[in-house]
Amino acid sequence: MTETLRLDDATATAEPDAPASAVRVGAEGRKPAVWTGVGVLVALAVVLVAVACWHLTQGTSGAVFADADVLWGSRVPRLAAGVAVGVALGVAGILLQSLARNALASPDTLGVTAGACLAVTALAAFGIAVPVWASGAVAFAGGIVAAGIVLGLAGGAGSSTTRLILAGSALALAFQAATSTLLILFDEETKGLLAWGSGSLSQLGLTAFLQAAPVVVVVTVLALVLARRLDILSLGDDTASSLGVPIRSTRTIGILLAVTLTAVAVTLAGPMGFVGLCAPVLARLLTRVVPSLNRHLLLIPASGLLGALVVILSDALLRALIGAEAAILIPTGVATTLLGAIVLVLMARRLRDAGPTREPPRVRFGVRSRLRFRITLALVALGVVGVLLLGLLAGHTWLLTGDIALWLQGQAPAPIAFALDERAPRIVAAVVAGAALA
Repeated sequence: MTETLRLDDATATAEPDAPASAVRVGAEGRKPAVWTGVGVLVALAVVLVAVACWHLTQGTSGAVFADADVLWGSRVPRLAAGVAVGVALGVAGILLQSLARNALASPDTLGVTAGACLAVTALAAFGIAVPVWASGAVAFAGGIVAAGIVLGLAGGAGSSTTRLILAGSALALAFQAATSTLLILFDEETKGLLAWGSGSLSQLGLTAFLQAAPVVVVVTVLALVLARRLDILSLGDDTASSLGVPIRSTRTIGILLAVTLTAVAVTLAGPMGFVGLCAPVLARLLTRVVPSLNRHLLLIPASGLLGALVVILSDALLRALIGAEAAILIPTGVATTLLGAIVLVLMARRLRDAGPTREPPRVRFGVRSRLRFRITLALVALGVVGVLLLGLLAGHTWLLTGDIALWLQGQAPAPIAFALDERAPRIVAAVVAGAALA
């Protein structure tokens, strides 16, 4: 009887009574494919070194290697931060995608980045000064809370793409709004976070990198320890469980590792948009050419190297295209976010519709009676009028409805007229914008 076990694109067939020599021959036959994957990793590392050398030439000063102050004071710290952030987000992205078995899972789409960013911003807004490692711990706490909320809303890591992405996107928007609110309300306390909030590689030295790099290396090594489990987990929970893989502990450890890497990246350079999505996607595209890269022992470092390439190349291209002087005003995260948006659009166009084109009966709604429709419409209209009225009355100084009547007649006192002249355009714009978006 022949038992066949499929791991990604590689199929291994074993006869129970087959001699040990046959097994050794099969293993030797797979060695060239593994070495091909290793060769791809070496090639990616060589390309990264070449791009890094080009990155060092991009700057406001004409002197590059001749001026040690420029090289070690600005460009090397910026390059080192970019590599660390890229590797961290690339590995975090591939872990989340493999654990969720979801091609769109990433620190951004699952709200982890937004949670970490909100935690660090809140720390600065309330004037709590802590060292870099403590900021990383706070970012980790924010990221793990966000991941827990998203997985809870979506029903677990094995949920469908739609539920995970909707839950993650909704939470990310809410956390981003909260972060923006803190930046506005506490502008003095968070003044230094404006560029960081969009993803900036600007560094004051190598101190932050030297503190973050060991964490990235250790967590990446721990992720490689999980590689075999992740390979088997890709077969499905039932199959992996029958083969002895502890599903719950594997997912828990993997999520903790991914959140740790995301927290380190956010602490070092802020929310670098969509790197954790682009790098794993590019790595999986390489597996079509080199199938041996499907093994997580090779896929994880490949995603990390591609993440570093995305960050460094985006930063260098931004400076080369618009000039170093203008690039100072534009955080690197803007460039990586644009690249990630393009990848998302391309992925959305390639995804196939999994269901019938007609609308399922369970989501159809019909009007049961004209009277009920008219009552609902009247209540909604009254609600809009009520919101308009509340918006005009509420503010720093509460007004009366009689004040509004006087204002409409042009007879209101100056303070009341001034207040309503400011409130009315805002309320009308809010109602119109809400209606348009709906």
